[in-house]
Amino acid sequence: MTRTHTITTLLGASAMFPVATAIASTSPFASRVIAFDPAPGQFVQSPLFNDPSRALGPPGSAGGFAAPDNAKVVSLGGFSGSITLGFDQPIYRNPFNPRGLDFIVFGNAFFVSADPFRRHCEPGVIEVSRDDNSNGLADDPWFLIPGSHLSAQITPASRTWDQSSLNPVWIPPGRSGTWSTTGYALPNPPFASSPVQINTSATETIWGYADLTPALALGDTDADNIVDDLLADPAHFYTTPDDPFSPGITPGSGGGSAFALAWAVNPATGLSANLDRIDFIRISTGVDAISPILGEISTEVSAVADVAPIYTPDVDHNAIIDVQDIFAFLNLWFAGVGEHGGADFDASRATDVQDLFAFLNAWFTAP
Repeated sequence: MTRTHTITTLLGASAMFPVATAIASTSPFASRVIAFDPAPGQFVQSPLFNDPSRALGPPGSAGGFAAPDNAKVVSLGGFSGSITLGFDQPIYRNPFNPRGLDFIVFGNAFFVSADPFRRHCEPGVIEVSRDDNSNGLADDPWFLIPGSHLSAQITPASRTWDQSSLNPVWIPPGRSGTWSTTGYALPNPPFASSPVQINTSATETIWGYADLTPALALGDTDADNIVDDLLADPAHFYTTPDDPFSPGITPGSGGGSAFALAWAVNPATGLSANLDRIDFIRISTGVDAISPILGEISTEVSAVADVAPIYTPDVDHNAIIDVQDIFAFLNLWFAGVGEHGGADFDASRATDVQDLFAFLNAWFTAP
């Protein structure tokens, strides 16, 4: 049976099923500030750096390959200062996501002297949560992404702050007296000794933290600090992940630190969280260090993006494009489950009849 006969038969049989319901298009970027609790730091009273809404939407497009991009960032202050963000819809662990990565966090890290093996970064620790009770609040269990330097079983550390011992301009708005913050502390070495991290390996030795990898200027497709595509769409450019295990920035990516939901663990047990999706992301400054010259090491956040999947007609991922892929796709499409409501084959963030046409076109034209 030819591909044409096969699909004609299947579509005829499918007429008895209800058509998938279209889902309204949504933003791939964080859209809500759930909580903002900065720790003391030199910028926490500056309106240029203390507005948590700066973490919403796409990152600033000034570029940060050779210099810090402070055009659109919020500072979390010192150790365990944090921001919690929500999204228009869940971030899914989608098998079609490039490199198995599911979301990207942007900050103001930069490569020193444009050298991809030397970067100025102020790493932040990532926690994720799923809205299991469906109340829209970040009150369900949190899971840790340990990254390259945290133990899978780890206890949070506390830091006590005393207003009387702080520079008055370092005190976060609304804070006074004595208070504590709690978070996961990155080890020293290498993190607290210097914000400049030097990599001597062909593979990255530090990964899995926020504010590690620079954000490129919008349209800089080959990471040379020159805009090549003046019409680049932020929703596409900043949703393509960099390879976090390779120095520099992967061509075609907008940069930023990319993460996989598969990395999330229960911090108490070290066991995998086995998350299929998340609804909230919490980012906290992971380093407890103050430089006499540069001030505190503080994580900055510019944006958080849901990685855009790249769909192929090999829906069942067996390296063979055949009729089984049609069944697999139609099951997703009719059920309306999974990434962006199901088989969002055209990556429009809405599941509708256009996805069916896009899949069929890819299936028929596949080699």
